[in-house]
Amino acid sequence: MMTKRTLIQPKLQICTIEDLMPKDHFLREVEREIDFSFVYEKVSPLYSPTGRPSIDPVIVVKILLLGYIYGIYSERRLMSEIQVNIAYRWFIGIDLDDEVPDHSTLSQLRRRKFNSSELFQDIFDEIVKKCMEIGLVKGETLITDSTHLKANAANHKRETITVKDEPSEYMKRLNEAAIAEGLIKSESNEKEKTIEQIKSITDPECGLMNRPGKPPGFHYLNHQSIDADSGIITDVHVTPGNCQPTRNHNGNIQCKKFHL
Repeated sequence: MMTKRTLIQPKLQICTIEDLMPKDHFLREVEREIDFSFVYEKVSPLYSPTGRPSIDPVIVVKILLLGYIYGIYSERRLMSEIQVNIAYRWFIGIDLDDEVPDHSTLSQLRRRKFNSSELFQDIFDEIVKKCMEIGLVKGETLITDSTHLKANAANHKRETITVKDEPSEYMKRLNEAAIAEGLIKSESNEKEKTIEQIKSITDPECGLMNRPGKPPGFHYLNHQSIDADSGIITDVHVTPGNCQPTRNHNGNIQCKKFHL
């Protein structure tokens, strides 16, 4: 027999958000394995001891992490999802009747307060460190590769600038050692070498990539290192698209630009 439900009257429910959160949800594992309290120490210099109370910085970090994990790239949509998703509310620590932060507030915090700091790099490093502590990352073999990312810049909006032609960090160190040993003379009196480089007017931080087999135009290069055993990303570094990635003596990725 077919059942047809009529208008359901609202009724009082006695439950908690903990009761509604599935026991086997992935976000429970994230919350169990990662102690986000270290964020407070990282961001404390960015906050004034006086003024209006801020949004909890751990909540801000968790919201951004939710967007990354679930592929939500719109801050407006992300806040809308948190509004109706019990698991998201549980993870960031707001109750069913708590107000979700405005999407514009999140945008301003990300772009103004946190963008000039090393917060996101510190968070990444902290999580990699925890992966090493529990044995997920062995560090015996690391694999590094680069992926080109198209910049949001029109290829025809460009200018040619003159820049100083500098050797790589490795070549600098070789020259310094050779000068100290008297093998070569100091180049301080030599005329400064310059070279022309094409730069985007709309996005000056990207670089013009022109390599065989690659799409020409303004791009960025996303360099990632992963642990060969676990596949966990251990380092991420973004450079302009006209860079040749190398590593310096500290093991950090650096950039040698191709000049056109």
